[in-house]
Amino acid sequence: MKTFEGTYLGDKGKISDDACMECKICHYVYKPEEGDDYWQIEVDTPFSQLPDHWHCPNCDGFMEQFMIIDRKDIL
Repeated sequence: MKTFEGTYLGDKGKISDDACMECKICHYVYKPEEGDDYWQIEVDTPFSQLPDHWHCPNCDGFMEQFMIIDRKDIL
């Protein structure tokens, strides 16, 4: 059984579609408006709709290790 370490506690329903998520290991920020070229994720794909096999493109960290961050922190 997986444990959920991120601030959304593994409940994708707690993540808004425009939420930016930060990897707690390498600090990569997933931005829905950019998608993810490495995993061929289309632009405007919310974090909550990423496939279960998706991992951090920088460090291979699990989705559950991402934390919700405030958009103003990355602008």
